[in-house]
Amino acid sequence: MRIVIPIEGMHCRSCEITIKQNLEKVPRVIAASASLKTKSATIEAISQPNQADLLKAVQSAGYNIGTAKQPWFSRNPADYRDFCIGILIIATLAIAYNLFGFSKIITTGSITSGGLGVALLTGLAAGVSTCMALVGGLVLGLSAKHAEKHPTATPLQKFRPHVFFNISRIVAFFILGGVIGTLGATFQLQGATLGVLLIIVGLVMLTLGLQLTKVMPRVSAGRLTLPPAIANFLGLKKHTDKEYSHKNAMMLGAISFFLPCGFTQVMQLYAISSGSFITGALIMSIFAIGTAPGLLGIGGLTSVIKNKSSGRLFKIAGVAVIAMALINISNGYNLTGFQLPSFGGQGASGPVSDSVQTVETTFTLAGDINPKDFTLKSHTAYKFIVNSKDDGEGCMSTIMIPGLFDKPLVLEKNKQQILSFTTQGAGSYKITCAMGINRGSIKVI
Repeated sequence: MRIVIPIEGMHCRSCEITIKQNLEKVPRVIAASASLKTKSATIEAISQPNQADLLKAVQSAGYNIGTAKQPWFSRNPADYRDFCIGILIIATLAIAYNLFGFSKIITTGSITSGGLGVALLTGLAAGVSTCMALVGGLVLGLSAKHAEKHPTATPLQKFRPHVFFNISRIVAFFILGGVIGTLGATFQLQGATLGVLLIIVGLVMLTLGLQLTKVMPRVSAGRLTLPPAIANFLGLKKHTDKEYSHKNAMMLGAISFFLPCGFTQVMQLYAISSGSFITGALIMSIFAIGTAPGLLGIGGLTSVIKNKSSGRLFKIAGVAVIAMALINISNGYNLTGFQLPSFGGQGASGPVSDSVQTVETTFTLAGDINPKDFTLKSHTAYKFIVNSKDDGEGCMSTIMIPGLFDKPLVLEKNKQQILSFTTQGAGSYKITCAMGINRGSIKVI
């Protein structure tokens, strides 16, 4: 007999595998499958299974049986407890990050508008959050195929799919990162365009983070997944349905470049903005290397961590995703150069002065730009001169003034960079790098 039961709480492809495995342990059940799309499980049984056994199997996987409409805010105190634990952990890590000088990593490496340090740190965060959630289902499915083909394999041998998957992923990210970096050379993204894209990606990441924390069940019910048409075009279904082979594992690793992970999209934007094959290739491949520990960890953790503990890990990771989403949205806003309405007047009106005013600042690695805050007159032409005493490095290798000078310029030792612009009405502007990180301000009166 065939039985279809509704499942509450499914949010990713790995849920399907976990539910399937638990249901197949229930007496009288011959085979089982679960569908994220329909939020249900289908059971093939020799006779009617005990309802209590079915409920226990589903709940032990971390889900529930039913189709109740999801509320906007969770009624489960444990979700808020885990959310607060996540905030505490992330806040502690952030304090330690700055206290022990780890933030210096961000400014190492001579990669414009990104940096190897940025790519690596972003990859490490993605590997235990959104990339784990979105790519983890593929990895788990891959492992299941391998285990089915090699039931007597040792734990080390069962780990092989993950190795092939991640090696292929790193190589593909290098090649494809170089391709999009080269494309960036033909259409250099301006500050406003990149800012809007960063905000969009930040909103995607914010949604993913909220879904991981489960504090908003209605949002979690709308889990982001790859559209079936795109999955079929990329051959995902074709490859996941096949019997396991190292070739299929490597194919899936390469295809993961196109999966909608918010962190991946952010790094792809950085690679495009670099305008260089080598820079784009390095940014994306180092990012992929950063994700490897988290994705490789799935292979070992899934065999030793219970589902409830695994769920808590995802919730805590969700807090980190939300924090990084807010940072990206803030940086994107800085890049747009958008001006809030001013209630203090619009400054002097009339024609622009014939004379060009000059303001100067000095860049050093130790102190960034100094001075960093300026007050300028409206309707005046300016040359903003940056005297570089050092080479710019990492994400701080460029300088721009969104809304006044939207093209990022590279900071090079013993050279001047001149940002020419004409102020209009009164307003406030941020001096940033190409990532939108704030490094100073300009007030126009």
